[in-house]
Amino acid sequence: MNFWKFITTIFIALILLWFLYPSRSEKTKKDVTELILWAPGNLFLQMQPVLDYFEKENPQYKIIIGQSASRNMTADPQRFLCSVAGDASPDIIMFARNAIIEWASRGAFESLNKFLDEDTGKTNIVYPISTNNVVQQALDEVIYKKNIYGIPVKVDDRILYYNKDLLVREGLVDKNGNAKPPETWKELEEYAIKLTKKNAKGRIKQLGFAPMFGNSWLYLYAWQNGAEFISPDGKTCTLNSPETVGALEFMVRIYDKLGGVKKVSAFQSSFQAAELDPFLTDKIAMKIDICDFLRAIAAYKPNMNFGTAPAPMPENRLKKGVKPITWLGGWCYSIPSTSKNKDDSWKLIRWLSSLKAKKMLMAEDSENSASQGKVYIPSLEFENELNEYAYQKYVLNNHQLREPFKQGYRLAVDLLRNSKYRPVTPVGQLLWTQHVIAYEKAVYHKYPSAKESLDESAKVVQKALDKVHNPATGKIIKWKWLVITYISALFILFLFVIFWNLFIVTDKNYFSKQWYEGIICASPWIIGFAIFTGGPILFSIIISFCQYDILNPARWVGFENYKWIFTQDPIFWKAFRNTIYMVIGVPLGLAAGLAIALLLDLKLKGMTFYRTLFYLPAIVPAVASSILWMWIFNPTSGLLNGFLGFFGIAGPSWLQDIVWSKPSLIIMGLWGVGAGMIIWLAGLKGIPEHLYEAAEVDGAGVWSKFINITIPMLSPYIFFNLIMGLIATFQIFAQSYIMTQGGPMNSTMFYVYHLFNTAFRYLEMGSASAMAWFLFIIVFGLTMFQLWLSKKWVHYGGE
Repeated sequence: MNFWKFITTIFIALILLWFLYPSRSEKTKKDVTELILWAPGNLFLQMQPVLDYFEKENPQYKIIIGQSASRNMTADPQRFLCSVAGDASPDIIMFARNAIIEWASRGAFESLNKFLDEDTGKTNIVYPISTNNVVQQALDEVIYKKNIYGIPVKVDDRILYYNKDLLVREGLVDKNGNAKPPETWKELEEYAIKLTKKNAKGRIKQLGFAPMFGNSWLYLYAWQNGAEFISPDGKTCTLNSPETVGALEFMVRIYDKLGGVKKVSAFQSSFQAAELDPFLTDKIAMKIDICDFLRAIAAYKPNMNFGTAPAPMPENRLKKGVKPITWLGGWCYSIPSTSKNKDDSWKLIRWLSSLKAKKMLMAEDSENSASQGKVYIPSLEFENELNEYAYQKYVLNNHQLREPFKQGYRLAVDLLRNSKYRPVTPVGQLLWTQHVIAYEKAVYHKYPSAKESLDESAKVVQKALDKVHNPATGKIIKWKWLVITYISALFILFLFVIFWNLFIVTDKNYFSKQWYEGIICASPWIIGFAIFTGGPILFSIIISFCQYDILNPARWVGFENYKWIFTQDPIFWKAFRNTIYMVIGVPLGLAAGLAIALLLDLKLKGMTFYRTLFYLPAIVPAVASSILWMWIFNPTSGLLNGFLGFFGIAGPSWLQDIVWSKPSLIIMGLWGVGAGMIIWLAGLKGIPEHLYEAAEVDGAGVWSKFINITIPMLSPYIFFNLIMGLIATFQIFAQSYIMTQGGPMNSTMFYVYHLFNTAFRYLEMGSASAMAWFLFIIVFGLTMFQLWLSKKWVHYGGE
């Protein structure tokens, strides 16, 4: 290759890349500071006029609003956390209050105490932030070790919604004949049973009440029973307290009396949202949900005969004078620790948190609702004064709103003073996950009692708390010297290649003299491998021996991560066994693919069409196929159970059933055997016809030819598909992530999904890396074993 042609080509390519590099169409003016705000996508249009007003008052700023493309910013915040670790975070983020302390404790958020202290006593601040006459619980939720990490905005609480018509129909009325909502747990249990209706086959067709449907969870019932989940000093998990045990027993009792959680879950699997919400379509008589559900009723069924009431309480607590308790949620404005414009960000937060800005947001939201022909109901806010303002202007004096909406909104406002919030702890997400796991194990009767379920979950959370309060003390990893060592090793290897080809290789033929051109041609891959593969592999090895959460420096802990996953991680071996179970799908897939290939190898007209038809499922995106199969596996209205019902067979709950969840995914996997079918077809085409002809002369039948000719000749293809199938099985992730989220009761929590959660949900990068290397050893070992075993049964054409 001509050297100058090569250089010219590279130069032209660089120029083209320069001009094709994407850039924003709108350039920021000089002396204008860009402030990047991340907020939930549904608030973009509503917030834009308020941001425009800020820019008009402060022309030195340009606000860019966006969001992280995350499935759940609370439970899955890795994109935001990676932006913090990579020094590319937004300047301001609207973050869920219940999750902020977990990441603030690791250094992801800036304490706002300095800004609040600096504002104290100043009289020239146009939009000061006040913490007086506010929903105090919302403020307490963002305080950790006396530091405030967010300014609360948009609060919500939980109330009981009930269908008056359904209650009246069952005689659940007061002395005046009006629907009477349940006030105690005992009444709620009785109502749930009486309002639940079943068809001739025993399947639920109308649900009275389900403790976990809506937005309640075990947290709410435990709080109502007087429970707390973390000790006052923050060092002890009290998830298994007698009060929580009593609350969980109450939930289990309701599900058992309704016919079991499997039947309820099967019925709930057909539920949809928006205008098809089961409460709006009379499929469920009562549910506990957030106050903003009033907006859904007003939008989709404004004439519904419904009522609202506080969530029922334990009778003994009410007798003691305890007022009805609700659960508080919502958002806050926060400043990431790596924000580049913290003082300017605080100025924007002051404006967004002001009464004027929030009243503008309400007005904008009201106008948007009116333009869509919907009745507007405002969300609750952090300031008590603002909630009263919203109630008077948009609710009480709104003649379009019927009385049930006004009563419901007033109730939600009044309950704020008796609200509880999720525990403020560095292990908040793990505590949440374990409280759900304890609930699932209890309602599915995995253990004889609810206490045993809670005991196990409490131990898991306690171990995590102990790690937080007793952090690793090993040496901090000096990445600088590791990087220098790695680069030096690569450079030495490069010099060795040059030395070898110039001085060691003695056969100087034409091709051996062109070695440098081969290296130049392969250099993009070599460089890419060294940077994007070799470097991360080395990094992963080192991290597996460290405690590292991407926000703080890595500390050497030796084999502690490996010890933890093998002996302390409660899900590790469960996830490993689940993955091993899925290996059953490998031989089934091989057999199904070969069977289809044998049929499509017949010399008949139209085979090209059928080959295409059977191959199509293999190229359908995983997300699309997962959603399709979720509908097929629907226990009540799914295609599969409908087909079984045609023959009088009662189909299982499939994905909602612990026993059938993994077989369901195996069945789904058989739908994509078209990819393997192509390989089988190639193998079948490569079998010489004279072998079959000779066998026929000897009197061999169809089965004999298949066993003695087809299978031996296809052995290399069997070997290849077997190895690839096993590797793919150990990496199964998408189906569980999309369809079941690891449930029910971790029955579809596979190894890679657990690794993903460990790394990106809990930021335990050291443990996740240890899991990754254990998986590598397993897959590598199985592959080597198969390679050794293949010498005994794989037959190649030349042998």
